[in-house]
Amino acid sequence: MILLFEEYHYPKQLLKEVLGGYGHLATELKNGKAKVQYVGYFFSKERGDSVFILPKVFIEEQERAKLAFGKYVPEDIVCISANEEGVVKRLIEDGDHNVVFELSVWIYRAITQFISRNIDTDIVEDAIIQNPTDANGERSQTMLDIILQLLDFHKKHRHLFTYVSIINASGNNKIHWAKTISKTQPIIKEKTPYYVEFRNKNKAVNLDEELIVLFYSTLEYLCDTYNFRIKSDVQYELLPSQKIRDLIETKRGTRILKKIRRKYFTDEFVKLWRLLYTFFDMAENIKSHKYHEDRLLVKNFNIVFEDMIDYLIGSKMEDIPDELKNQADGKIVDHIYKAKSLIDDSDIYYVGDSKYYAAWNEVGANSIYKQFTYAKNIIQFNINLLHHWEPQDKSKDKHLPYRDSLTEGYNITPNFFIRGVVDSQNISYDENIKEQSDMLRFNKHFYNRLFDRDTLILKEYNINFLYVLSTYAIHIDSESRTHRLRTLFRNNLLESLDKTYTFYKVKQHAGGMSLEELVREHFYTFAGRMYQSPDDDTIWVALEKERAAGAENDREYPNIDILAKDAIVSQPLEICERVSEYGCVEKYFSKPNWSVNYADIIQMHEPQQLGLVADVEVKYNE
Repeated sequence: MILLFEEYHYPKQLLKEVLGGYGHLATELKNGKAKVQYVGYFFSKERGDSVFILPKVFIEEQERAKLAFGKYVPEDIVCISANEEGVVKRLIEDGDHNVVFELSVWIYRAITQFISRNIDTDIVEDAIIQNPTDANGERSQTMLDIILQLLDFHKKHRHLFTYVSIINASGNNKIHWAKTISKTQPIIKEKTPYYVEFRNKNKAVNLDEELIVLFYSTLEYLCDTYNFRIKSDVQYELLPSQKIRDLIETKRGTRILKKIRRKYFTDEFVKLWRLLYTFFDMAENIKSHKYHEDRLLVKNFNIVFEDMIDYLIGSKMEDIPDELKNQADGKIVDHIYKAKSLIDDSDIYYVGDSKYYAAWNEVGANSIYKQFTYAKNIIQFNINLLHHWEPQDKSKDKHLPYRDSLTEGYNITPNFFIRGVVDSQNISYDENIKEQSDMLRFNKHFYNRLFDRDTLILKEYNINFLYVLSTYAIHIDSESRTHRLRTLFRNNLLESLDKTYTFYKVKQHAGGMSLEELVREHFYTFAGRMYQSPDDDTIWVALEKERAAGAENDREYPNIDILAKDAIVSQPLEICERVSEYGCVEKYFSKPNWSVNYADIIQMHEPQQLGLVADVEVKYNE
C-alpha cells in the first residue's frame, strides 16, 4: 500500500518512482520538489500496488515541520508494508495503519458519493477495469470496490459462518461402531470384547467449509496487503497469505472456484462465491496486466468539501432563488439556507462559505471581502423584491423582511466561514464544531449601528473533517441533523452579538407618543440602532457595550435614557434557552420586562436599584 498526501512537497524523484505511469498527476516545484494536487485512489501497474492520496488536512505544521497526522514525516511512510522497518514499523505497531486504510476508504466513498450527486462534474478522473464483473453480475468500478464488498459481506454474515462451523464440526471424531466391529479384531477378556483400534466416521469434503476457508484466507491476505484488521469468530485452519498470492499468480483461484460453482444453493453462499470469483478474476487480470486502468481521483478537492458541507446544512436548490446562489455579479455562494432570524421568529437567509485549507493557512482578506459582498447582494435582492422589481427570470419569490419601513433598520444577515480540521490527538468521527475564535468580524460604515444596511457580521468555525466525511459518504438524509447544525450556528452567533451589544425593547407610553412619532423624533440619534420585527408593536434597540477607540463624537454612542423620556424601555434582554421541535437546545432573547422603565432604574442610587430590580424580577417570574 502506497500513501501520499495532497499538495505535500515530496522529492521529485521519489514522486516519479511512486507514481510510475501516473506521472502526470505530479506538479513540479522549485528545489527538486514536486506535489500531487489530486485526492483519491489508483492501482499502480508498475508497482503492483494500490496508491491512496489523502487530503492535505491530515498534514499538520509543528515547529515549521509538516507531519502526517502530527507524527510522521510523509516521505517516511510512503510505502506501508508489514515488512518495512523504521517509521513504518512504528506506524503499524501504534495501530495507525488501521486508521490510514479506514480514512482511504472514507475518501473513496465520499468521491463516489460526489459523482452520484454531481453527474456532470469535470473534476474527476475515473476508469474501470474492463474484464471482471461484480457480485451482482455488473461491471465494478475498482479493485477497492470489491475489497469493500468482501469486508461488508464478512460484517453482515459473521454469525452465519460461526453457525456453519459448529454444525460442520458436530460428529467429528465420533466412533463408527459398525465399521469398528467389522474391520478390527477385539481383545476378549472374561467373555467381554475390548477394542483398541477404532474407525471414526468419515466426512466428505464440506464445500461450504471449503468456500469459507478460501474467503477468510483471502481476507487475511487483504489484511496483510492493505494493513487493516478484522475480527473473526470462526475456527478454521486458513491458507497462508503466500498461498493466496500463488493462487492469483497461477490463475488457480478462478479455476478452483469454477469447479465448485454448482455446489451452492443458499443465497448467502451463491453471493459469496460470486464475490470471491470477482476478486480472483480481477486480481489475476491485474497481475497479468490484462486490464486498462483502475482509478478514482479528484482534482480540486475543495469542490468536494463544499458539496459535503452543503449536504449537511444547505437547502435544496428548488427552495432558494437561483439569483441568490448564482449572483448577478458572477459570484457563486457556497451555502445559503433560510432559517429563523437571530432576533425573532421571522425567516432570514444564512450565508456560509466552506474553507478547505491546510492546517497552517488562514482565511485571506480577499475571501473575507467576497463573503461580505455575498451578504450585500442578498440584501439587495430582497429589497428589489420589496419594490416589486423582478429579476430577468421573472422570479415570483416572496421577499424576506430585511428592511423595516418604520425605523428604516435592516435585520441582521448571519454570515460565516466553516473550515474542516483534523485533531491528530483525537482521531474521531464525532460531531464537533467550534468557533475559530470568539471574535466577530464586522464590515461597517458607522460605529454602533447594528441595524444599518452597511453593518455586516462574519464568524469563523472549525468542524471535524472526519465527521463531515463519514456523514457525507454514508449519505443518510436527516432533517434533525441539519436542524441541529443550523441551530448551533444560530446559537453561537446570537451569543457573540450579545457579548458586543446590549439589546432593549421599546414600546409607547399609554396616551404618549406613538411609535411613528417616537422614531421621527429620535431618528437622527438612533438611525441604524433601531429595528421593528414584522407584526410587532415594539422596537428593538441595540447599543454597543464598549465605545470604539476611533469613535469621533458622542453622537455615535447615545444613551438609552434618551428614548426612555418619551417611551417605555425594557431592562436589557437576556439569552434564554428552550428545546426545539427536534430536541436540541435553541437560544433566544428573553421577553421584555416592562414592570419598570429602565431609565428610572439607572437614575437611582445602587441600593435602590437592587431593591427595585429584585421586586421586578419576582413579579416578572411569577
